[in-house]
Amino acid sequence: MRPDPVASRYAQALFDLAKDHGQVEAVLDHLTQVGGACDTVPALRQLMGDPGVRADDKLELLKRALQGVSSPLAEAFVRLAVSFGRAQLLGEMAEAFQAAVDADQGRMRAVVRSARPLPEGAIRHLRRTLETLEGKTIELSAELDETLLGGLQVFLGSRLIDHSVRRQLDDLHQHLK
Repeated sequence: MRPDPVASRYAQALFDLAKDHGQVEAVLDHLTQVGGACDTVPALRQLMGDPGVRADDKLELLKRALQGVSSPLAEAFVRLAVSFGRAQLLGEMAEAFQAAVDADQGRMRAVVRSARPLPEGAIRHLRRTLETLEGKTIELSAELDETLLGGLQVFLGSRLIDHSVRRQLDDLHQHLK
């Protein structure tokens, strides 16, 4: 899935600033906590997107959710994003910041989905193949998707490499038409 362009611009600006100040890891930790809270707590996500909730109230909720996590630069960024009415994008901003860190470090994240658990050897082989194709270190995670009939789907950045049985059947159907 393509990240929201606004979230990407905010995250890239924060990444550039954090890198200049040598605070990339601290900011990443803080934003990861913010993004995780927004993604895993539906009520918080709903409140962040509610234009009727005051910015100060949103910031107070985030502060309570992130007890003990502190990066002054990230806190200022979150205040700025919330005050500009972008609170609903905080989760996407955290993902885009992680992507900027990964790109800077020559790393790329990928997710492989399959109907059944993949053997560790297959995952290692897929990781090596993707690293050869991309010329980057690949952080590969595996997910189960019981809706797949078989085969694999690999999400590499914003791209999908679809080698699922469903896709092959759809291709065959189109070919026979």
